[in-house]
Amino acid sequence: MTILSLPINDLKHNILDAVNSVNRLIVRAPTGSGKSTQIPQFILDNLKSDGKILILQPRRLAARMLAARVADERGSIPGQEIGFQTRFESAVSDKTRACFITEGILTRMLLNDPEIRSVSTIIFDEFHERNLTSDIGLSLAADLQHRNRPDLRIIVMSATVDIEPLQKYLNPVTVITSGGRLFPIDIRYSAALQTVPVWDHAAKAAASLISQGNIGDILIFMPGVYEIRRTMESIERTVRSEPVNVFPLYGDLPAGLQNQVMEQSGRRKIIVATNIAETSLTISGVRHVIDSGLARISRFDPSRGFNTLFTESISRDSADQRAGRAGREAAGVCIRLWSTQLHAGLSTRTTPEILRVDLAETVLSIRQIGYNSIEKFPWFETPSQTAIQQAEETLSLLGAIDSDNALTPLALELCRLPMHPRLARLLLEAGKRNCVHLATFCAALLSERSALAGKPDYPEDAFSQQIASDFYGQYCLLKKINASGFDQSLCDRYAVNSSAAKNILRTQALFIDHCRKLGMHLHDDTNAPSELGRCILLAYPDHLAVRKDKGTLICRLRNGRRGVLSEKSIARGAPIIIAADIREKKDSRQEIKTILSLATEIKEEWLLEHFESDWQTESACVWNPLKMAVEELEKTSCLGVVIYETILNGTTGRASTLLAETIISKKLVLPNWDQSVEDFIKRVKWAGLQFPEQNLPSFTDDDKALVIHELCDGESYFSKVNVKPVLPIVQGLLNSEQHYFVESMAPQSISLPTGRKLRLIYEPGNEPRARARIQELYGMQSTPRVAAGRVSVLIEVLAPNNRPVQITHDLANFWAVHYPELKKTLSRKYPKHEWR
Repeated sequence: MTILSLPINDLKHNILDAVNSVNRLIVRAPTGSGKSTQIPQFILDNLKSDGKILILQPRRLAARMLAARVADERGSIPGQEIGFQTRFESAVSDKTRACFITEGILTRMLLNDPEIRSVSTIIFDEFHERNLTSDIGLSLAADLQHRNRPDLRIIVMSATVDIEPLQKYLNPVTVITSGGRLFPIDIRYSAALQTVPVWDHAAKAAASLISQGNIGDILIFMPGVYEIRRTMESIERTVRSEPVNVFPLYGDLPAGLQNQVMEQSGRRKIIVATNIAETSLTISGVRHVIDSGLARISRFDPSRGFNTLFTESISRDSADQRAGRAGREAAGVCIRLWSTQLHAGLSTRTTPEILRVDLAETVLSIRQIGYNSIEKFPWFETPSQTAIQQAEETLSLLGAIDSDNALTPLALELCRLPMHPRLARLLLEAGKRNCVHLATFCAALLSERSALAGKPDYPEDAFSQQIASDFYGQYCLLKKINASGFDQSLCDRYAVNSSAAKNILRTQALFIDHCRKLGMHLHDDTNAPSELGRCILLAYPDHLAVRKDKGTLICRLRNGRRGVLSEKSIARGAPIIIAADIREKKDSRQEIKTILSLATEIKEEWLLEHFESDWQTESACVWNPLKMAVEELEKTSCLGVVIYETILNGTTGRASTLLAETIISKKLVLPNWDQSVEDFIKRVKWAGLQFPEQNLPSFTDDDKALVIHELCDGESYFSKVNVKPVLPIVQGLLNSEQHYFVESMAPQSISLPTGRKLRLIYEPGNEPRARARIQELYGMQSTPRVAAGRVSVLIEVLAPNNRPVQITHDLANFWAVHYPELKKTLSRKYPKHEWR
């Protein structure tokens, strides 16, 4: 056995004592301390145990490489004393005592064996990543330990995990912290213009490190495979004269190529990786890190039911993990491709997956294990009630939960397949319809990243079926590529990423093996493409979409939403489709659009056959802004999606009501609601304030709404309402006695001695006003009064040029005091006018 000098070794006895005393341990130890490789060995060599040690890893690469490292330290190879198991690979035997596994395998083990008596210790490594499977695994393990397995040991490990919530959840638990061994890291910030692509910025930073004479390999973090490739291309241009080897590193990279990254090299290595390189493994030789500060984050929006994949800024704890890669073996440099100001604004920690992803598979697994009440499940961190309800709605649509919220016999069948319930339903239906081979390809395509590197050029046989399907198109395409031995020229011609295509076919082979174990017939019938359409419908009923019309790719979705079918889709001529992939993306104008892809044509008769009870017909009124009219539509829908829409003839009360409400809410202008209407309303309000006992209308917004509703009665077009007189309807809110009273107490005008009418202006709460030239007032010796003589009218006296020269409540005083002087001045200025 190889004995290594690692910081964690100093805590060996503390760790063993803690595990012996309470069977629960939290280890916080920094990158490079040796916790991932040494703690499993401490337990193997020092504690008696009848069961295996399981070490959970968030990534396949880490599980495989750590198993190889520990096996090598113990003079063995993976598959003997030390093993590993991932989705696609395993190296285990009857001799295996410690097994590095990916996190999801634990849940699957508990489904098959709820007490896992063959396991003595479960170690949750890199728990700070807070993947959904690790959270659920910890909850299940802690509850199992509490109920039936007090002998089960639980160890949680991380460099940056938040200790407090873990302590509270696992109490009683021992916490051990290691100081670690981290060499000095020179952290630099380097923000670039937004117009500079991140890959060019990273390549320039790498060239700068090399030109400054910094010794050692360079690790560059990028969010995805596309950015990795662009970075590698930019590096080849930027550091062309330097003796370097450039390697990619990401989860779907074949194991052989992943191993090359870990091996010693005679030249400087530049490794461009996703966050797969963020934790667990030390890549020998790395001294420097260049961090884009970006990662691909999967999110699920419960209110829409759509999965989205965003490129987002990482959190500060993730940035620290990445920087730590530079100080594992020697002093190094970490260049962060952002500013110090941006760094200060980053979130402290990455949002746990349980708070942002689809929970359908999790809820089904939990219930299958025996937790009938999801609300009472011992969550380490409880997800939102909305997310749980969305998951249960999905399971109900798939037929896994009945109307009494109980698991159905189908749910038990779904759990036999280790995958999302949608994919499980897809394969179970395929088994009944003799299209398993095609369905497993479809499921693999949905599980892996797309193999299409551009707009696809499908072979002719992709269009040979009666049912148009993007799945069948890609099936024909990858079948052709596979038959060529993945000839690169053929891949280029058909815009296929060979690496992604191989992963899809590898996953298909895994799914075929699962189906074989369930005894399914694996050979497809001749009508398999059509039958696949039915299977997809039953797996994705909530992704039903109906084209608005033949001239557009805009589709109606559930609950009134809209989406646009991809222009690349083979099914773009079909009136009804299932879009297995629905994503929200920003266009060039930063507007969010819902894009539908991986579409398959659906026949209406299939909806009638499988979802007969989900058909509904109802009528509804809608506002048509183009016609400026209310239309009454009869809508026939299935699964919440409108299949047919017919405009009904005639106008109903509902249409008239909606027309009135639209005029009010949109504040549409009615030309005949003119000054005469407003003047009448003001007179009524004024009189009402003077004589409250008369109970005159106060003309609130509700009163005005009554007028508009009266105008719209029997109408559905705004143009018809637009020409109707308004004043008679407003006056109609008063009875005859009230109308007479208003005319008497607040007359519209009074007669002048000259025979003309003097218009009165009313403002509620103020005295009425009138404006008249001096000559028009001759003969009116006293101020006119209204409201049965209670209120005098404020007279605005005008000169012949209509400009005011006096405002008075007392006309008699005006004639006696002010008029003589005004007459002298004005008569000289306006000699042609009469002056008495």
